[in-house]
This record gives sequence, C-alpha cells and structure tokens, in this order.
Amino acid sequence: MDTERWDGYLRFLGKKEDKFLILNDEELHHAKVRRIKLNEIIEVNTLDGNVYLGKVIEINKKFLKAEILEKLNVEESKSSITLYQLMPNKLSKIDDIIEPISELGVDKFVPVIGKFSSVKEKDILKKFPKWEKKALNSIKQCKRAFPVKIEKPVKIKDINASSEFNIVFYEKERNKRLKDFLDKSFQSVSVVIGGEGGFAEDEIKSLKEKGFITLSLGKNILRMETALITAIAQVQLILKD
Repeated sequence: MDTERWDGYLRFLGKKEDKFLILNDEELHHAKVRRIKLNEIIEVNTLDGNVYLGKVIEINKKFLKAEILEKLNVEESKSSITLYQLMPNKLSKIDDIIEPISELGVDKFVPVIGKFSSVKEKDILKKFPKWEKKALNSIKQCKRAFPVKIEKPVKIKDINASSEFNIVFYEKERNKRLKDFLDKSFQSVSVVIGGEGGFAEDEIKSLKEKGFITLSLGKNILRMETALITAIAQVQLILKD
C-alpha cells in the first residue's frame, strides 16, 4: 500500500495560482519520480490550511500545473501537544524522531539543553534546516495540514508551562502514571522528555515549581527514542477530540 495515497491519490506540497495548482523544485522532481502523468488526479497541500484535488494539465522542466477540481475538507485536531526534548549528545538521533512525532500529532518541538547535554545551541541550530525539511515532508504521508513547528532551543529554567496539563516523564518516579488521568481530557499538553543522562534533581525541582507533574513510563529504563514515542502515544489518550 502506498503510504502517500489517500482515497487513491498522491499528495504533494505546492502553491495555488488562480484556478491552478503548481509544483516546482523538489516537489516537481518527486512527481516525476512517482511517474505522474498528464490528466492524472493529485492532491496538493498549499500549506495555508487548504488541500485541493487537481487534474494535471502540464508538466515541463520548471513546473507541474494542475487544474483545481475541488477543495478538500481538512480536519485538524483542536488539541495541541508541545514536546520539550532534552538533546542527546548525538544530534543525529533527533533526525529519526521528527517523522514519528509528526505522525503522532506533536504541534511544537522544542529542543532543550540540560545539565547532561554536551551539545551547544549553535550545533542544534545547524540541524534546523534538516529537521524542518523532514517535518515538511512527513505531512504528505500522515495527511496533516501543517508541519511540526520547530522552535529555538531553551534551557530547562526557560521552559514555560503554559498548557492545560504539563508533565515530565521522570525515570525516578515510581507512583504516578498517565493512566491515573484517563478520566480527564485536555485541550493542550506539554511534555518534557529526558535525554541519555536523564534529569538532574534540581532540574526536576525547577519543573515542578513551574507546575509540571512527574510521571512514570514503567519499571524499565527506556532509551530516549523509545521513551519519546511511548510518551506521545500515551498522551493521545487524554487529548480532547
């Protein structure tokens, strides 16, 4: 099954010009790789909250043009997830989690520099173009209207607990689990996930003072990548539709 097809049509990222949809640069190349032909029907996300169905009427070296057939109904979740992720020493590990968090509905991804982080802000910022490109490409597969917003790095003391429900998954927490809150639902949730070295105790203290609740992901110590995906998947259970 083609993971980019929805109701039989491939989805691309493009722009709307009058009654037409235009693909160029990488999206034009992608269309050619996928052997899109004249008169074929495609979907185009114009990255302004709209998705259109179009019929291809022209393909050349500079662009693909499709005639708009209809505007599709786009249903975006009204709930939001902000993910604060402590940075691993190898930033390449983050490369592999951008697509999964997009598929799982994360709205904002905020890199966090903690006491056990050896990377510097400038190193993180160098990764932004790659991460933003991955976030953009992922929405074609998971059918989101907008990509995950990747924000500038912060330190733990600068994290803002502005969501309805603010949680930090802490390896030393033994009592409280997310299942204790399944009888509630929230419009917005902020989640803090530790890096390879976990959290320093004063970092947890700082987060608690900001209003974050410490929760456990279970008895086993999980790798960052596993903890992150497990946590976000669990958070989906307490979001309002």
